[in-house]
Amino acid sequence: MPVLILAIMAVCAGTISPVYGNTGATRLISEGAPLPSFKMNMALNPDMMDYLGLEAGPEFTLSQIHSKLVVIEILSALCQECHKNAPRVNKLYNIILNDSELNSNVKMLGIAVGNETKLVDAYKDTYKVEFPIVADPKEDINKRLGNPATPSIIITDSKGKVLFLHEGLIDDMDLILDVLRTFISQK
Repeated sequence: MPVLILAIMAVCAGTISPVYGNTGATRLISEGAPLPSFKMNMALNPDMMDYLGLEAGPEFTLSQIHSKLVVIEILSALCQECHKNAPRVNKLYNIILNDSELNSNVKMLGIAVGNETKLVDAYKDTYKVEFPIVADPKEDINKRLGNPATPSIIITDSKGKVLFLHEGLIDDMDLILDVLRTFISQK
């Protein structure tokens, strides 16, 4: 049933919202700049909270995540390119999880633009996503970030500095892994 719901919503996505496939023309983030601050709702299961090193509470910020680096995927369950990117992002997550150096220094987090928690859960089930994804139903976080395209990858350090920004499908996994390893070695 979740696959059918996602398929129907994906077909309709182009006519529902201008966010998906946005070119990022109003971008507020860039490499080397601080990431704007924002709060995320704590609708995560205990395993995800433990993975991110978070304590219970109604909200959290990136600075509360216990990690040197955070890989943020900006996505939408209604974005067809995000559907294509899901196996690639899952592969990135599994590489990080199974590499001791990366695993001890990097955490991943998804932000689902314009999506309610139920839709995020259906997306995670359909694409077997194991890392945390928070819902951004009113696009508050997305607006703070300047409406980056979906999908996008943002890598930040523990202080919120944007180290790397990639809009679109992950087409060079080695580049992202090299960026992570380079910044880990500099810390």
